[in-house]
Amino acid sequence: MKKLFLIFAAAVALSSAAFGEEIMYVTSPDGLRVRSEPSLSAKTINALYYGEYVLVDKIGEKATIDGITANWVKVKFYDEDEDPEANGWVFGGYLSYERQLKADVFDFIKSYFERSKKDYYLAPYFPTEYNTFYYREEEDWENEVGYDCALENLCQKDYYPEREAVTIRECMYYQPPVAACKVGSLSILPAETKIKLWETGEYGIKDGVLFPIYEFESRDEEGYRVVEGYIRGIDITSTQHTSSVSDGKGGKYTLYYQRALKSVKDDSYGYSKEKIDEALNATWTYEGADLKGGFKMNKVVIIDPSGKRYDVELKTEASSLRLEYPLNMKNPVLFLEENLFSGGMGGGYFTTRLSTAKLLSDGNVPIEKVFEYGYLSVDAGYDGMAYHYFKNDGAVVYEYQTDEMGNVEHNRHKYYVRKSNFRYSFWNDETVDGEPQGKSQTLEVGQYANPVCRLKMRSSPSLSAEKINTLEAGTLLQVVEVGSKVSIDGVTANWVKVKAVNDGRFVEGYSTNGITGWVFGAYLD
Repeated sequence: MKKLFLIFAAAVALSSAAFGEEIMYVTSPDGLRVRSEPSLSAKTINALYYGEYVLVDKIGEKATIDGITANWVKVKFYDEDEDPEANGWVFGGYLSYERQLKADVFDFIKSYFERSKKDYYLAPYFPTEYNTFYYREEEDWENEVGYDCALENLCQKDYYPEREAVTIRECMYYQPPVAACKVGSLSILPAETKIKLWETGEYGIKDGVLFPIYEFESRDEEGYRVVEGYIRGIDITSTQHTSSVSDGKGGKYTLYYQRALKSVKDDSYGYSKEKIDEALNATWTYEGADLKGGFKMNKVVIIDPSGKRYDVELKTEASSLRLEYPLNMKNPVLFLEENLFSGGMGGGYFTTRLSTAKLLSDGNVPIEKVFEYGYLSVDAGYDGMAYHYFKNDGAVVYEYQTDEMGNVEHNRHKYYVRKSNFRYSFWNDETVDGEPQGKSQTLEVGQYANPVCRLKMRSSPSLSAEKINTLEAGTLLQVVEVGSKVSIDGVTANWVKVKAVNDGRFVEGYSTNGITGWVFGAYLD
């Protein structure tokens, strides 16, 4: 790791010490011909593209070409051992010791791939973008450059034990030199590529955000390693920070969010790498952020069923985000759920905020709050719970709260109805005492529904059947089979076999993704 990041830091001033020869870069936008001899009449034996580097082998005679006077330069390529005949002479007027990759590195690499028909760019370093800084271990950070917040360390062993991540956009990664190779290479990973993180090395700063640089690998479906190298933290997020919902037509909407820690900074911008390492590896940093709203969303991305990407401007201190798309609603609306907490180790106030997110053709995503609810739960005796679920014409919010003596302060459910003329407008239509109740009804195969309370899913249509797990209220289900009609708790309905539509969680913590089982239909809406 240290060796790699020494290369990072030497990007601008890389010299003969690195490979035994000096490095020069092609400055001609049209590229540069490589000739067998130092003459324009000599045979063309190779070609270079803008931004590529060469190793200087020999300096030849001066010449004037295109009004530029410079030496001919004999250059050596990275693949000298494989094809020494590819080495030759170029006019030095279109070479520079100053590297060309200063800004829009990613765009350059993509254009280089298109021009050269290659899928890698040979590079002796992991290049930085304009106004981006990489720090190596030996450097003093004091007052060098400021940052406002820091992305989480996704290798923090207690908070992210799985170390699984996903790319939130198409991005570059660096493969350092191995074995006898003289240089490494830059390549591109597609958006939504799942990767495994191994460790952090150094840090970068971009647009006021400090981010780790990770060693990673990607594997194919058979588990074989396909790609390994180094990737920037600004290009990825934890798989824990994603959610997907079905559009009911074989496609899905996917949400990715990237959290930043507000507290991992110093007003004087004087933190050392040692202190940053300590903070981003400490469990208390993340626990404290969870308790006191210490997170902010650095990046929120929604990808629609067609694959179009939307960057969502969302200023929130929520600890987590989740997508909801209620297919049981007529003309469903895409919802964004924010979960917030305010309190301490002894408990506090839990808030859920539901907003509609409209994906516009121009890439904008207007956010409109629909409702917000919460409850207080602390060691001092206050206790409560709250949840929501969707109906075909709106939503229901259930709230239960006791005071410090255990007395019930409220036990109610509220109806929010969507006005037919305003797709993204919802109104509190009615508030009713008590929790939502089951009702006599008949459901049909293919219908979407939500549990109105926590509901046991069983292996067969019987109260004595084995319990699979417990569904949370509001879990989106689809009816796949209708069983016999029975009366339970004074209501009559069919046992129905249901399938969980999206990747949610049971009360017990297990994934609901694709799970089927039987529930009593009276408690579905």
